[in-house]
Amino acid sequence: MGDDTVKMRWVHLQQVKDRWLILESEHRFGLLFCSLLLNIGGSTLLAELGLIWIHRLLMLLNLLVLLSIVKGRWICRASLLLFFLALFSTAIYSVSEVKALLIGGQICTVMLLVLGTYACFRSVFESGRIDKERIFASLSLYLLFGVLFALVFAVIEDFMPGSFHYPDTLSPDNVTRPLLQYFYFSFVTLATLGYGDIVPISGPAKGMAILEAVFGQMYLVVVVSRLVSLYGQSESKG
Repeated sequence: MGDDTVKMRWVHLQQVKDRWLILESEHRFGLLFCSLLLNIGGSTLLAELGLIWIHRLLMLLNLLVLLSIVKGRWICRASLLLFFLALFSTAIYSVSEVKALLIGGQICTVMLLVLGTYACFRSVFESGRIDKERIFASLSLYLLFGVLFALVFAVIEDFMPGSFHYPDTLSPDNVTRPLLQYFYFSFVTLATLGYGDIVPISGPAKGMAILEAVFGQMYLVVVVSRLVSLYGQSESKG
């Protein structure tokens, strides 16, 4: 009876694994898009609640999903190395509070995001039929740029303190741990909302903000609208 129970549990685990592999292979960009939305949408709320560790878990989820979309032996190896370096640096920093580890982890994360963004870019612009996964890849690419710029802003602030001016109403805890605020600033800039509560001051910060705003407008107008139009045409023909 005991052996049968163990065997049934093993079979059940295998079925769950097979279903996940099918979901991951057929809907990996849909999963990436949803994980990015969770990370982005919850960033400022988690900052207010002081639940920084949940945001780190969401970032880890994003990086894990990114690993599933990269292709090529050397790119996969580099991505795995960057993932474990970022994970190790973040874990040690949470215990030791050594700022160099935080900066190193952020740089590794930026590099991993660049590789993931490149993989998304290739999937969006490769030849072939326009399907739902291609649309999700284009939307994920847009969100990835926002996350990437947020981390770049954080690195700029680490190397050039005082690169951003914060509103007086921002709590001291959020100023001393500003990554979640950079998520907010990055997507406000990407969408060209321009609230003006967080302002870039240094030259590199201003330059990156301008670049992000220009890219955000051009990408939505040129790329996403074109793909959605082609997808509608392919669906009507099918």
